[in-house]
Amino acid sequence: MAAGKEVLGNYIPKMIHAGDYPVVTDSGTVAEDEIILELMPIVLGTDGKIKAVTSDTVAQVYGLAAENAVAGQEAVYYLTGQFFGDSIEVPAGTTAADFKAPFRKLGIFLMDTENGVAAAQGEDEKTQG
Repeated sequence: MAAGKEVLGNYIPKMIHAGDYPVVTDSGTVAEDEIILELMPIVLGTDGKIKAVTSDTVAQVYGLAAENAVAGQEAVYYLTGQFFGDSIEVPAGTTAADFKAPFRKLGIFLMDTENGVAAAQGEDEKTQG
């Protein structure tokens, strides 16, 4: 390493956006005793604070966290956008597919690449048959 230079760490970019659907963000305060992970679906508590979604609150999903945050911190979250389903952080007992319909109501769309490939193959079979 050259004199006067130091390694600060590695950066590995994430491919999270799956298209050009408009992205709208907002921010809010993380509720007490909560830890929010980047790309985790969130809900709003009755006090208006952000909470991590659970398997019981999937239907009440409000957005998708854009950054890591802990209780009392302000966090940015996505209100709209198109994302790769395998990039989101889902709670135990759920899959990204469980969020597809609730997110659609918000203007968040999950791209499932495996289903996209299967659908394209099915179309090829229809045109050949």
